[in-house]
Amino acid sequence: MDTTRAVPPPQSRSRFLPWADDPVGGTRRGWSPAALVRRAPAVVTYLVVCVVLFVPTARRVPGNVSIDLERLDRFLYHIPDLSQDFPLAVRSLLTGPFLNHNLVQFAYVALLLVLFAVPFETREGARRTALIFFATSFVAALFAGTLLHLIYPEVLDNAFLEKAWERTWSGGSAGCFGLMGALAARARTPWPLLGLFAAWEVTVVVAYLREYTPAFHLTALLTGFALARWVLRPRQRVAEER
Repeated sequence: MDTTRAVPPPQSRSRFLPWADDPVGGTRRGWSPAALVRRAPAVVTYLVVCVVLFVPTARRVPGNVSIDLERLDRFLYHIPDLSQDFPLAVRSLLTGPFLNHNLVQFAYVALLLVLFAVPFETREGARRTALIFFATSFVAALFAGTLLHLIYPEVLDNAFLEKAWERTWSGGSAGCFGLMGALAARARTPWPLLGLFAAWEVTVVVAYLREYTPAFHLTALLTGFALARWVLRPRQRVAEER
């Protein structure tokens, strides 16, 4: 009797991977700086702008390097502004994604962009990548802020929510999760990848952040997934010239 363990066929495993049903050949494999700029101009432009804004305002703090929060306060998102100064809140949602709070956040955002945004932009283009990044950042900030308005302090009042209410929010991490959701949406069976990204966020929050960030990140993740799954049709990639 043959006791060899059955191995799932490649077609079975590929349904969990983005664009697995749309293979393309003849793609150049080099990843020089020039190739990166050509293939992912939106990601490169975003990172360059973030560096230009971060370096002049950076200062050393215990265990990190942070932007000058007082100097840049009017450009950062305050959740109370949704009810107290809505025009200022909207303006901060336009400027906030470019202002990462500190070096750790900036490094984390850069890592997420390289892992997930670059493959998405290479496949589906700069305009679509920028649209998902900023749209999901905007929706996540509005949802997380509105949710906090509804529960704090009348329904639930504790130090965790008080900190979320009083601190500022900015940076590109929400937009990164939006693109991660869009990436998952491009798999024929997206739920394992979407669940993996959600578990990633929960693990980071429990092990390190312990803040209100899941309200932003998970909202962006699901919004990016919905946009890519049901609104933006996948683009057919053409082979690049050798």
